[in-house]
Amino acid sequence: MNLVKIDSGYVAGTVLGNPDKRISAFRGIPYAAPPVGNLRWQPPQPVAPWAGIRECTAFSLAAPQTAFLGMSFSGVRQSEDCLYLNVMTPAAKANARLPVMVWMHGGGYLAGSGNDTCYQRLGLPSQGVVLANVNTRLGPLGLLAHPLLSRGSPYGVSGNYLFLDMIAALKWVQRNIAAFGGDPGNVTIFGESGGSEKVTNLLASPLASGLFRRAIGESGAGKGTPLHEMEARGERVMAKLGVDKADDPLAAARAVPWQKVIEAGQQVVQELKAPMGLWDSAVDRWFLPDTVAGAFAAGRQNAVPFIMGANLGELTGPGMIMMPHLISSYVGMFGSAVKIGGKAYGYVFDHVPAGWKRDGVVCGHIMEVPYVFGQLDYKDALWKTLFALARPFGAKSPDPGLGDADRVVSDVMMKMWTNFARTGDPGVDGFDWPTWDQAQDRYLYITGKPEVRSGFSKVGQK
Repeated sequence: MNLVKIDSGYVAGTVLGNPDKRISAFRGIPYAAPPVGNLRWQPPQPVAPWAGIRECTAFSLAAPQTAFLGMSFSGVRQSEDCLYLNVMTPAAKANARLPVMVWMHGGGYLAGSGNDTCYQRLGLPSQGVVLANVNTRLGPLGLLAHPLLSRGSPYGVSGNYLFLDMIAALKWVQRNIAAFGGDPGNVTIFGESGGSEKVTNLLASPLASGLFRRAIGESGAGKGTPLHEMEARGERVMAKLGVDKADDPLAAARAVPWQKVIEAGQQVVQELKAPMGLWDSAVDRWFLPDTVAGAFAAGRQNAVPFIMGANLGELTGPGMIMMPHLISSYVGMFGSAVKIGGKAYGYVFDHVPAGWKRDGVVCGHIMEVPYVFGQLDYKDALWKTLFALARPFGAKSPDPGLGDADRVVSDVMMKMWTNFARTGDPGVDGFDWPTWDQAQDRYLYITGKPEVRSGFSKVGQK
């Protein structure tokens, strides 16, 4: 399958993999119009149809972004024209009705790309799922709110464009994924770090109702900030841009090159000393009627089964990113799911490659991602990021010492994630992963040999 008809025209892809297990890949498919000019800081708009065949064999440019966790993205080609997704499918023909997994990349709400090489591995599609990687607006181009923007909205809101992009992508999946062999009625959203925060925001949003059937969150839980606070931050950015006194501040701001918008956002981040917390989902009574925690506490989340977990080093340390609070956030979500008759699964991932383990490295942030995607080439960019995160805590070499044990862990994780997407049960090969309940508080401890443990609510708690 390398030619597909979607609602905006024909797209041509390429074929990857072994002759007996081919994967069709389509890269840079537009799911919304370029958010440029007057469409900057507007909800995503429909794609203009095209005539003929659109070659979808090259990745789109990354969304404009800034340095994150000390890593610079200045060498990454970027464009405000960034609303594209990538699809990989093992289906030989349309209407194969395979389960669909939609990945939301990490990088906070500031950085990252669904085009990253790790996410293009064939591991998950080879398990019989259609995989889509989504790119959205980021940072101040994706989340800036402002009173003038709210005044011009039919809903009286602004901000949340990043999340509205995701919803547009999920609606695109509903309309088009069957043509790639996927089942629009069996979609699982999943993500890591900032991607997991995106997943939990969608779980809490009524606008996402019916767009996915299951969810997986790895190391992140969204929050939500009152709209008026997000608007105040937006006003500071407009002042930095020098457009706040213009006759038409919005028109002036939309005429500024995107690089200046990113720079102004960084200046406000530095002034407020909020490297991670400036850009957030806005509690706007439309996309997000309440905070994520508030939506779950009231039982008003989208009632779908979900998996949530974290890496042990994120909970107990030492590591650059410590998030012991995640457990209490997850337990609150689990308790709400149980009350409304839903299912929730908890996990703690604790596997470190042999070389780094000898160096004393613990299982820190992002460590599970290459195992989920089957990316066991340490020269990949993601492993270089992992080395940068692990080096201050003992890693002596960029080669982590990957071996057979890592392949076993990766194989098990890919099977669990895809089994959950296929059936709602993440158990593998006769191994039962029990749902969480308050009395037994069970979770899956994922390492060389996964085991069920009790006491999820106490992991990392002092």
